Amino acid sequence: MESLPLGRSPVTVSRIVHGCMSFADDDGRAVRAIHAAFDAGVTTFDTAPLYGFGRSEELLAKAIADRRGRLQILTKVGLRWDGAHGRVLFESVGRDGTRRVVRRDSRAASIRQEVDMSLRRLGVDVLDLVQVHHRDLETPLAETMAEFETLTRAGKIRAVGVSNFSRAEIEESSAQLGPVPLAAAQLEYSLLARRIEADALPWARDHTVAVLAYSPLAHGALAGRQMEGKPSPPDWRRDTPCFDPRNVETINRALAQSVVPLARSRGLDLAQVCLAWVLSQPGITAAIVGASSPAQAIANAAAADARLSPTELELISASWRRVELAAPTRAGRGVVTRVRSLLSRLRDAAGSGRNG
Repeated sequence: MESLPLGRSPVTVSRIVHGCMSFADDDGRAVRAIHAAFDAGVTTFDTAPLYGFGRSEELLAKAIADRRGRLQILTKVGLRWDGAHGRVLFESVGRDGTRRVVRRDSRAASIRQEVDMSLRRLGVDVLDLVQVHHRDLETPLAETMAEFETLTRAGKIRAVGVSNFSRAEIEESSAQLGPVPLAAAQLEYSLLARRIEADALPWARDHTVAVLAYSPLAHGALAGRQMEGKPSPPDWRRDTPCFDPRNVETINRALAQSVVPLARSRGLDLAQVCLAWVLSQPGITAAIVGASSPAQAIANAAAADARLSPTELELISASWRRVELAAPTRAGRGVVTRVRSLLSRLRDAAGSGRNG
């Protein structure tokens, strides 16, 4: 599989990144999916301490123990559930009844501690990329980025990134890092989420900052399962706009118009075409997509080799420019959806299939 530089850092990443946010309850199956992804050419794995409250990093460590020198680990900092400092992002009650309050904390001391804990959980001496998971408005970016520069010079991390930042915040982070380059920005991007095309993506492209696209399949809405008559997922996704029955019909119609014919003619599945479209967009370095089985991991990896022609890309783009999803039908559903989504996605790293 092709690999690309992570901005101006010394790190390169595979164009498909295996996302480790949602591991299945079956640890063995999760490990087999990681191995299948690696064997199919995926060399890069994205995780975070918050995913499963440490479990994702520990399980990834178990899976890669015999191949660490041949892959890249991307992780994150800035969301703590073990302290009382910072603004609350959300609260969670685990399956065992444990209540956790997750707070934004990007202070220098907190970042330093988190990096050390991730190194221990992952069983490595250096992290390839460390990203600020969410913006901490109570901590100056200058303090956060100064600590990243210190950790880079200390040899604990190889590259610095941000996640869920606005274009202005990405630009400021880059400026505050000084001689250490901002390597990457992890941002939501898919046929159904194209906001970054207007600001963050062109800025990153112009300043040699890699963009790692997360949710490139819109949480599975672009994988085509609903076209087969399957019910909406029995998890947090059923309350998101993509899985509102009215929007499922709209999405399926757009898939049928542009993606289905192309998939059939090229011998690909719908998800592979949608992933290939994301990877073909100027400025997108890699797509982060999860897999709950080895078969899904192998199919995801194959999307990196699906080269779409300019005509095919424009056909898809034109079809989806006209797609407008219906607004939530219940007052306040937008806020509730975001909170429930975050809670459920991060709670105990429960598996939910190919939901990139």
